[in-house]
Amino acid sequence: MAVDVGVFLPMLHGDGKGQAAEFAAAARRAEELGFESVWASDHLTGRAPMLDATVTLTMAAAVTTRIKVGHGVLTLPLHPVASLAKQLASLQFLSRGRLLVGADTGGSAWAQWRGGLVDTPAWAAAEVAYAERDERTDRALEQLRSLLVGYPTQVGAAELSLRPRVGWPPFLVGGESEADLRRAIRHGGWFPNLASPAYLKRMIPRLSALAAETHDTAPWVSVAVPATLDAGGTGKRREAQADAVAHRYGIDAERAAATLVEGPPERAAEQLVEFARAGADRIVLSFPDTDWRTQYELAARAMESARAVLPVRRTATAGNQTSCGGWARVTLDVERATGAYAFVNPFSDDALPGDLAEALEEGVRDGLAGQARAVRVRRAWVHEVDAHPRVFREAGRKAVTEALAAERAEAGAR
Repeated sequence: MAVDVGVFLPMLHGDGKGQAAEFAAAARRAEELGFESVWASDHLTGRAPMLDATVTLTMAAAVTTRIKVGHGVLTLPLHPVASLAKQLASLQFLSRGRLLVGADTGGSAWAQWRGGLVDTPAWAAAEVAYAERDERTDRALEQLRSLLVGYPTQVGAAELSLRPRVGWPPFLVGGESEADLRRAIRHGGWFPNLASPAYLKRMIPRLSALAAETHDTAPWVSVAVPATLDAGGTGKRREAQADAVAHRYGIDAERAAATLVEGPPERAAEQLVEFARAGADRIVLSFPDTDWRTQYELAARAMESARAVLPVRRTATAGNQTSCGGWARVTLDVERATGAYAFVNPFSDDALPGDLAEALEEGVRDGLAGQARAVRVRRAWVHEVDAHPRVFREAGRKAVTEALAAERAEAGAR
């Protein structure tokens, strides 16, 4: 499927009495329903009671085996880096590599509440100056990159080297400023909240242009959006749902309506497809409705309907950077519907040189073996030294072959 779908774990309501067991049940049910990930928010204070995100995700990882666990999101300047690194490394270790770390400065637009910060008391309690948020975030991200993989790292006046070493988890950086976007490019993932498909269509070309300036690949895009699903389509009017979202998140009604996934599963599936077509690689659904069981079930139905329409996405690597044979890595979207052949390469020569693009298309044609499909290049990693047409040809062939095999497997399962 060309987009991953995750869900937030249940929100606490009232004093949370009787809800403790629901978090484990929700994590297990999300895995059973086929969601890619479960998420937890991280706020010290707020308009509703909230659990510690890392503790909650550790519980979710303990009762599941496959589903990824994600922070949505950590406000990095508020966390001492050394202790945070130890917590994240422990969770990555115990989950066997399933951690996703959403992180931001605490200054992104969605963290605002009618002109003031939702978590203002947290900044005072942490004794951190809000004006230092960008500098602290950049430093924390760089330190975490080193600490989690066990490199000796300067933190304050000490040099630390954490054990056990773990694989570096994907970092998904929130925020909408140019500094936020460059930060997301540097760390490989962008995580805007309450972003509509139209907004993604405007922003992703900007991301790609900024990435090209530094010869980087545009980051993977995840987006968190509210959802209110209704089995029969007879629930509240969309306007009322959008008003509720606008009030909850402190945004205007127009933005709320543009981001909301709502209605019966069939309509929600169309909206998921719209987000994916706009460039979202992952959609994380949050449910204001306290009946998370029903919302999860309906969202899973929507996800399956979207799966049948969206292209099959595969990432393939060819070669080895430790040898002289060259190295290539590409992500391709292969449309399911047959029709006229098309190879869509949205990248400029600066991002994907012409000889490599030609070799990649040759590999795509080999993999299709005469089938008429549209294939779009979603990502292409070009190494300054090890890029070579031969390995790009092989990567293209592998990605298409694996996509077609996955499509056949899905069809057989249905």
